[in-house]
Amino acid sequence: MSLKGSESMLPLDAYSLVDLSMDVIPPGTEERPFVTTHALLHDGTTKYLISTHTHVGTHLEGPLHFFERGKDLVDFPLSAFLGRAWFFDVYEVPEDRCITPKMLALQLEGKVAQGDIIIARNLDDTNIARVQETNNRALLPCFTPEAASWMRERGVKMLGIDNLVRLGKDVEATRKLHEILLGADILLLEGLANLRDVQENPFFLIAFPYKARGIDSSFVRAVALVRR
Repeated sequence: MSLKGSESMLPLDAYSLVDLSMDVIPPGTEERPFVTTHALLHDGTTKYLISTHTHVGTHLEGPLHFFERGKDLVDFPLSAFLGRAWFFDVYEVPEDRCITPKMLALQLEGKVAQGDIIIARNLDDTNIARVQETNNRALLPCFTPEAASWMRERGVKMLGIDNLVRLGKDVEATRKLHEILLGADILLLEGLANLRDVQENPFFLIAFPYKARGIDSSFVRAVALVRR
């Protein structure tokens, strides 16, 4: 990446950018619609009307997603949306598919610090193939509420996943995880993509939300900044 003029003040020549965001293709799906309708501005130029919701594509969830009087994302400082990110890699999905505190500690104890980000990545190709063959997402690895407590105790500020990891084994466990993490202002970054394209661990993650008041979640363009 070669920058000219005032942009050369930034040391970006030493880094590569990896796009970790999903493509959102209209009209989306029934569960996650993204319907666009062509229209015109007053001067005859194009605009698009969009019918969607806040959990389409790569998105960031804040406390308002779970708590009626919780913070929206505008209430967070910009520093909440970027920082050092550690991969937690699932090389072999356990029989019960549960990600436990012990599993997190084996990879991250002594590494992850307050204000860090954890990105979970499923690298078990056998598990992924089974899920694709059976269309059964219940086979994917999932976090336990105890794992959420482990992250909270270490001051993690964000947990990220792609579509090959689940936040909980069932609705009750997933709600408990949301309660633990969002209750501690730990953001949830969902729908990540291209995680295997990042070879560096840790790496620098950027995921800025749309600045809109009163919404529980926001689309983001998630990017990994990695050394060349």
